[in-house]
Amino acid sequence: MVKSMLNVTYTWDKESISANGSKQVNLLIEWGYGAIRKRKGNLIPKAAGCDLQLQFIPENGVSLLKAEGVRLGFKRSENGDSMFVHCGDVRRGKYRQAILTFSIPAHSSGRHTIGMMEWSWRKPSQEKRTLIRTDQLYIHFTHHLGLLSIPSNPKVEKYIKLNETSPIVKKALRMYEKGEYEQGAFILTRQADELLIRAARSDDMDYLQEAELLLAIRNKWSGTFVSFTAYSSKVFFNKAISLEDVRFTENDTLR
Repeated sequence: MVKSMLNVTYTWDKESISANGSKQVNLLIEWGYGAIRKRKGNLIPKAAGCDLQLQFIPENGVSLLKAEGVRLGFKRSENGDSMFVHCGDVRRGKYRQAILTFSIPAHSSGRHTIGMMEWSWRKPSQEKRTLIRTDQLYIHFTHHLGLLSIPSNPKVEKYIKLNETSPIVKKALRMYEKGEYEQGAFILTRQADELLIRAARSDDMDYLQEAELLLAIRNKWSGTFVSFTAYSSKVFFNKAISLEDVRFTENDTLR
């Protein structure tokens, strides 16, 4: 195995999966270089490596389905299709996370490898790519119902849930823009409610902060888009009111 100063941790959402296989298994990957540092002012941490890339070499039947938090690419070669995860530049003291989702076929009970992880990067100001780390990726297969019923890892579950915010906000925005205010507000409210329930059950403030953010966006957009529609109706359908008569207050402006 090739090891380096690049620190990497792998966390499955489930400690064990069914020996019959699973169509969706999530893996949280965290990587970084050096000790975690707090950013000082506007100083950008020095780059340790450029264009970090993870190549997944699967065992037979294993597929990497998607990646969240990073860009997933595929490359066809004489040895078959390779899957690459593009992780960007690496800066000293900075750590990042991503979720990889796999489909894993049936296997006999026990701990077995599902593939190889190969990490490579380019040194700053260099074009040559260097292999800096390799890891065998293992998972435990079982028929034991007690092991299979163990709840998902809360850290992995949290990352997946909080990562839903961005696409939900984009979907709600499209509905507001089409004039479907109630549907847009419902989507934001539903996600916020789920986060509030998780916050109450786990006493995790990150869930609470994310819920408050969604509710603030809902309130802002509901006021802004409804106000805009009301003013637009007056402008276009009431000739007695000119454009000069229409004014937005600071609170009515979408930032």
